Amino acid sequence: MFWRKKKIEGIFEDLPEAPKDVKPRQDQVRRSGRRAMLIPDEPYNDDPGADKLLANTGKQKEVWLELIFNSEVREERQSLIAKFLEDNYRVQKWWANSIALMYLKWRTQSKSSAADEGVLRLTEIIPTTPPLVYSLFTASSLYGEKFNRFLKLQQDEKIVIGFTDQTRATLFFTASGSECQLIIEHEFLKTADSRREAKKLWQELIKKMIDQVAR
Repeated sequence: MFWRKKKIEGIFEDLPEAPKDVKPRQDQVRRSGRRAMLIPDEPYNDDPGADKLLANTGKQKEVWLELIFNSEVREERQSLIAKFLEDNYRVQKWWANSIALMYLKWRTQSKSSAADEGVLRLTEIIPTTPPLVYSLFTASSLYGEKFNRFLKLQQDEKIVIGFTDQTRATLFFTASGSECQLIIEHEFLKTADSRREAKKLWQELIKKMIDQVAR
């Protein structure tokens, strides 16, 4: 009842043949090695928010601060810290720079307390105005061979100094009548010998300043 259709041959013979031994092309996907991060449409931010920071970088603020502080870039500038994060922790550029700014903000803040044995704290009254005392302490040659660089200069108010032994000192200048109250906080002094050495240095510098302004 049903007739089988006759098979027609040769209808595809005039079509071009595909080359043999050629592998199908695969589109190359660029792999940057970075985490999948949401890039905010705004300038770098030194306070990106705890939730966003953790979600986009995989680490909390305290972890990033400790990580950078324990690295070789702990006293470096923003650009070098950001590059360190990009190269070693696959952090995208925006987040790397924001973390670097966050660290720099933290680094310039005083973290001392009376119970912290790693901090040397000295207070002295210099018989002249804060601007003059400030200007005297901005001479890098004053601090000897261990001086690295000034981390922050806040006009007539604060100086933050980094030393080659990875310690840091913050000098605060406040008016006390017609005189200047100088507060020195030298941080990250790990041993009793280093604290004694730092105390001697600052006492000598303070005496030199007092002698100089008394002339």
